[in-house]
Amino acid sequence: MKQHSDNSRREFLRKLIAGTSMMSIAPALGTLQSCTGKGSLKVLPMRPFGKTGEMVGIYSLGAQATVEQVGMRDRAIEIVNRCLDLGINYIDTSAWYGMDGNSSQGDHLRGISERHVGEVMRTRRKEVFLATKTHDRSYDGAMRHLESSLKNLQTDVIDLWQIHNIRGGGNEDIDRIFAEDGVIKAMEKAREEKTVRFLGITGHADPAPMKELIDRYPFDAVLMALNAADKHHNSYIEKLLPTAVEKEMGIIGMKIPSRDRIFSNGGIITMKEAMSYTLSLPVSTIIIGLDNLAELEENIKIAREFEPLTEDEMLAIEDKVKPHYEHLLFYKGLSDWPEEWSGNNVPE
Repeated sequence: MKQHSDNSRREFLRKLIAGTSMMSIAPALGTLQSCTGKGSLKVLPMRPFGKTGEMVGIYSLGAQATVEQVGMRDRAIEIVNRCLDLGINYIDTSAWYGMDGNSSQGDHLRGISERHVGEVMRTRRKEVFLATKTHDRSYDGAMRHLESSLKNLQTDVIDLWQIHNIRGGGNEDIDRIFAEDGVIKAMEKAREEKTVRFLGITGHADPAPMKELIDRYPFDAVLMALNAADKHHNSYIEKLLPTAVEKEMGIIGMKIPSRDRIFSNGGIITMKEAMSYTLSLPVSTIIIGLDNLAELEENIKIAREFEPLTEDEMLAIEDKVKPHYEHLLFYKGLSDWPEEWSGNNVPE
């Protein structure tokens, strides 16, 4: 039985890997001059961002961790600048992101990440495909978020504006999104007024409502949780990714190391295995939060040297994480989830 299951999974992964190859990955040709002026740096491999006509590096900055922390302005700016120096051209943030220690509670924390990123965008905006999000499902609330996001990010245009954290539990969320006074109306208005270029959705708890959304509306991009543990419960890779590929969307992977839990329990897998697994899927890019510059340097090196895994190598990584999948898939509600992350408070 296991052999049959492995063979079916192997064939499924083989087709996905073939889809990755068809994305016409641009190799790391050319160089970037290092910020010290001494020598040069290889450019990140690039992939098309769906049908948008944009190309993005396969590794991108998720502006959480240090970048969203209170009192970390200088360090956050240093991280964002260094990301751009090393060739990253996609940054993901949100009107929600802001942390004080381990808590994201309180309206006073909203927008901290955007403000830190905006300090760099003030002088380097042209180097970045900039994505942010609204967690409000109403027209008026989303428009207020857009106004503050533009101000925080010190820009006139958001490249990708996303509906933040699509959840399961019935159609209430979806019905609200498409209501006459819902967030879709705000997104369409913003795109019409050219303050937003592309539209997307994000989520990490349940692929079903996200699939319903992209079947119902021609979003340009989707941000979903994709890692080696995904297979073992309510899989985004199986239930959402193929549809997004078919629709030629820009696809962004998150939760790559599952907030570093993928390194616990004696070191389940390495960061190279974690990144290589998800990058072997047909994604445009992956976003990862950073605590420090050392993590950035390590991840950049992995991305520059990335070569797609075979289906057997991917199966082996999936088997490694299987005993710990409930711990790793905490963001799907399978294990200990901090109280302050409930409902709309769940960080990405």
